[in-house]
Amino acid sequence: MQARLTFLGAARNVTGSCYLLEIDDTRVLVDCGLYQERKYQDRNWGPFPFNPETIDAVFLTHAHLDHCGLLPKLVRDGYRGKIFCTQATAEITRIILLDSAHLQEEDAAYKAKRHQREGRRGPYPEVPLYTTQDAEAVEPHFEAVEYKSCVLVKDAVEACYYDAGHVLGSATIAINLNMDGEKRRILFSGDVGEPDRPIINDPAIFYEADYVVIETTYGNRTHAEHRNIDIQAQLRDCINETIKAGGNIVVPHRAGGKPC
Repeated sequence: MQARLTFLGAARNVTGSCYLLEIDDTRVLVDCGLYQERKYQDRNWGPFPFNPETIDAVFLTHAHLDHCGLLPKLVRDGYRGKIFCTQATAEITRIILLDSAHLQEEDAAYKAKRHQREGRRGPYPEVPLYTTQDAEAVEPHFEAVEYKSCVLVKDAVEACYYDAGHVLGSATIAINLNMDGEKRRILFSGDVGEPDRPIINDPAIFYEADYVVIETTYGNRTHAEHRNIDIQAQLRDCINETIKAGGNIVVPHRAGGKPC
């Protein structure tokens, strides 16, 4: 019995996190993210490099779009299994996917009108990548997993969830493989947060694994100690520099809430 791990995104690029793990007739995905870099966006439109109907389970690390953003397409294209994640991740992912679908629909309608006016066609179809209905169809597939608990798939793959300290509900997933009685552990870090942050728990610490798959977007940076950072001064300088350069500042706030 052999296991095979295929990197389908977030390898030599930043977004589109997706890993296919195969062991005999068991096939699972870790994350299924949207490609957000412009030069890789064509991958969102292409067919998956696997048959979604053959996937036994999806293990989701957290709710950011570059980790969950292609789930509506996966379900629409035939996936029928469960999407395992923490309860908080499930709730946030529902919101993220519905918002993404709404933006896809708006963007497609805008491009169709613009291209008609300009008498040309763009590089991608003038239809949404997926619709609000596609996003809603993902919800029944969610199954919540508590931290420090595990789910077993076909007696061959066991996925255990631990706090990643990144965003609410984020998880590092330790996958234990049963290979004819021989055990192997693969650790998928997901996005790992920093310790001593408000609201979010510290990331779990691991002492052993056979293989470690690490998200390293900021792997070449040394973060300054928080106690030495004046956040208000950083924000002020950022705003002033942007205004000086003639740029725009986007400040999100809750719909219907009071402006910042």
